[in-house]
Amino acid sequence: MKVKIGPYPKKNSRRKINVQIDGYDTWSFDHTLAHIIYPALLQLKATKHGIPSGLVEDVGGEDWSQQDSFDFYKDTHDEAWTKASERWDEVLDKMIWSFQQLTLDDYNSKYHHGDSEYDFVESPKLFPNPVTGKMEKTFQMVDKNPDDHFFDADGLFLHEERIQEGLELFGKYYRSLWD
Repeated sequence: MKVKIGPYPKKNSRRKINVQIDGYDTWSFDHTLAHIIYPALLQLKATKHGIPSGLVEDVGGEDWSQQDSFDFYKDTHDEAWTKASERWDEVLDKMIWSFQQLTLDDYNSKYHHGDSEYDFVESPKLFPNPVTGKMEKTFQMVDKNPDDHFFDADGLFLHEERIQEGLELFGKYYRSLWD
């Protein structure tokens, strides 16, 4: 993948954008995009100047300059802005964490404990070879040391749920990802 996106032009001309996608970029497209989205979210959080309007309304504040006849908006505006800004930081942190996890090649390896070792043992079953039609031996994968390792499926499930939460927030606030 090669991406070159120029700065916003000062006049009414269009922004210069050149994107080249290679076949291997879409093989694991979620992984490819995570490597772009993760650092972009980090920069957005570091340089943000605003928050989605829905977060301000949720905590009861509104831009008091638009509400000249209601003095109480002036009293609650700063508090509402602070609470909403904290909520936006929490949302961004969840998105950032999720995309960071997706950039890791094997985050699920931390749920495998101990050393597993497998061997292939001949099975008593025979299977017809699809090309020759001859009956051939089959083999079964056998765990040599089943007591020496375990897989924490519940932990991985919780990890995946947390990743999904950040991805869903990314979708929900996609149109608010601007500075």
